Amino acid sequence: MPGTSAAQSTGVLYEPEPPADAAYVRIVHLNPNEKIDVLVDGKMRQSGLKQGQFGDYLILRSGPHEIQLHAHQASKKITASRLEVGAAQVVTLAFVDMQKQVNPIVFDDKADLNRMKARLTVYHLADKLGPVNISTADGKTNVFRALAPSSSHSLAVNPIKVELLTCPSANQPAGMGECSSPALQQARAALVLERGDNYSLLLTMDANSALQARLTKNTLESRAAK
Repeated sequence: MPGTSAAQSTGVLYEPEPPADAAYVRIVHLNPNEKIDVLVDGKMRQSGLKQGQFGDYLILRSGPHEIQLHAHQASKKITASRLEVGAAQVVTLAFVDMQKQVNPIVFDDKADLNRMKARLTVYHLADKLGPVNISTADGKTNVFRALAPSSSHSLAVNPIKVELLTCPSANQPAGMGECSSPALQQARAALVLERGDNYSLLLTMDANSALQARLTKNTLESRAAK
């Protein structure tokens, strides 16, 4: 299971189980100040997804699918290349540009069944910064080091409340301690990670080229809509 479900109330005791051959696919886009709708094989699956917001993991049957993103501004539209997913595969598709017919960045996510741990996955889409380090804000613990642009990395951790600091690796050679880069090139994120839940930390640049770090608790779409 890719994350904790935030399914809507359906009036039944339990959500229907996903098919045995199900794959899980979610969308994140970086189109500034724009909301998009997500269609899979011509069917609406998610509406009004904001910039930098991870969508729910959509439950898809294994095999080929076509994913379309429709911007709420009617003049903009992008269609992804045909996506082939396997049984139990968990995927995040990151669309960094909706002005052109471009393929998304495909991240193969981990499905964590360890209910005693929390899982944190970082997605580095602030490509202009180059590799980054992520440490605790007090400089005592190195969490991720030299994370390359357009890549992700995942870690199972104990439940914790902590503040993380992201900094370009070039400005923090040891990977820990004070970040010497300008304020615009570093970002802090307060995390409260609960046992058994999965979280995503997204690194992006805003319109002013300032680094942003945003935490999201992973969600699964409601099976009642299928």
